Amino acid sequence: MATSVKFGYMVDFRNPPGSPLSFAELYGEMFRQIEFADRAGLDSIWITEHHFTDDGYLAATMPMLAAIASRTRRVTIGTYVLLAPFYHPLRLAEDAATIDVLSGGRLKLGIGTAYRDEEFQGFEVSRKYRLGRTLETIEILRRAWTGESFSFEGKHFRFRGVRVLPRPLSNPHPELLWAGMTERAIQRGAELGLSFACNLGLHEVELYRNALRNLGKDPANFNIVRSATVQIADSADQAWADIEQPAMYQAALYGKWLAEGMRGDQEWILPDPARLRRNSVLGTPAEVAQQLSRMIERTPTTELILNMQLPGLAPAKAMRSLERFVAEVLPALRR
Repeated sequence: MATSVKFGYMVDFRNPPGSPLSFAELYGEMFRQIEFADRAGLDSIWITEHHFTDDGYLAATMPMLAAIASRTRRVTIGTYVLLAPFYHPLRLAEDAATIDVLSGGRLKLGIGTAYRDEEFQGFEVSRKYRLGRTLETIEILRRAWTGESFSFEGKHFRFRGVRVLPRPLSNPHPELLWAGMTERAIQRGAELGLSFACNLGLHEVELYRNALRNLGKDPANFNIVRSATVQIADSADQAWADIEQPAMYQAALYGKWLAEGMRGDQEWILPDPARLRRNSVLGTPAEVAQQLSRMIERTPTTELILNMQLPGLAPAKAMRSLERFVAEVLPALRR
């Protein structure tokens, strides 16, 4: 099956307790993967953000985007996603515009509202203002990136006669994507006229596309970016054996965060190995190509992010999986 879907690569620089690698060694390995992905024909590199974790989950988003921009030449670079409540929007506008210029117009920003109490407490931001701060931030970014002087009077941010330069190279500005999991949140992304950073599945994608249609907007004008855990080996059993422990670690941590962050709206999410294996894309290159083709056919997607470097997985195993994807899977998907 030939596909026009783009393929990206996720890196979150996590180094769980007990890892044999120092952070300096881990970062070196991650940049080896990033530079290979850029040379080898992938379309994008994506990073994600959390704070105050035991595994050093990437927190310094803007410096890392700048570093990736300086070490790559052709891939777009993006956030999947940036936690907007913790940024001053003018500083975010300045940093993002500078990175877009440095990268030659390759920046995209996925925007999220955050949900972890520890992060709101650490930054001394009230959780009840997370949506309001995020919505004002999006409006301010769009106005700041015109390069013209402007004033703003909101509930959370107020300033007069400010001007952000340089303007981004991207026209009219770096693409913004909205992250949402509930029906109302997904509809809000459509109302804002943002592309969709979707971390769920077909149901949520259809909610978003229908919301666009109901607003008189053509879904073809918006991007839908999704991610998938992928591991290539000589068999599905071997691939699962490679990632089972890192996948369980990751699922347990996200489950804990989501259960606490949803304020009772969601029960504790237990890491279920059978479910994790079923929802991952595992196997030989031919098997992975077939599974990804079916995934793309079932769920409208413009870009699929490969999540191979799970926290705690030996970087050599992730790198080998990435190399086999580029050599043996990507040509089959694009021919």
